[in-house]
Amino acid sequence: MAAPSQRDYFNERVGDFDVPQPRPVIERLTEVVAAAAIRSGEVVLDIGTGVGVLIPLIRSFKPSRIVACDIAEKMLQRLRQKHPQVQTIHSDVADLPLEDASVDVAFLNAMFGNIADKPRACRNLSRMLRPGGRMVVSHPEGRAFVEELRRTSPLAIESLPQRTQFQSLLQPLGLEVIAYRDEPKLYLMVARKRR
Repeated sequence: MAAPSQRDYFNERVGDFDVPQPRPVIERLTEVVAAAAIRSGEVVLDIGTGVGVLIPLIRSFKPSRIVACDIAEKMLQRLRQKHPQVQTIHSDVADLPLEDASVDVAFLNAMFGNIADKPRACRNLSRMLRPGGRMVVSHPEGRAFVEELRRTSPLAIESLPQRTQFQSLLQPLGLEVIAYRDEPKLYLMVARKRR
């Protein structure tokens, strides 16, 4: 039997994701959002937003605009019910049509391993980031959790990159890795676009 598409898989599981997160996970996600150093008035993009678990944490930094994108339109429908002020776009990050240099911070939380074409996705993301803009790749359960998903999920999921792999991928795109944490329960990489 063929593996389900990412879109179908996540569209069928909105209810599984729209549940309160345990306090330790929220504490780690708070660290993730803080690592982006969002300044009031900046534009924030939440890629693979799902039902919007990061949105309340992002809003606390008072961005001027939050844009959320996902490949699963049913996830976005649920997000709009909960956060109607957030602009939603049904798109793969590799095809996301935001303007050049229009985003200050982009989050890719708990979804980087799911991206089919990472070089293309990162190239498009670099195009959308303003000089000095930050790209944050994270997972609040860490590398071992992703490895377990790789073994048990019907989806094609890749391991989270090591720091050197991120540097090789991002440096040619004008992005510099400025922070990297690979802990048992937190994976966090922050890259900044050169000015």
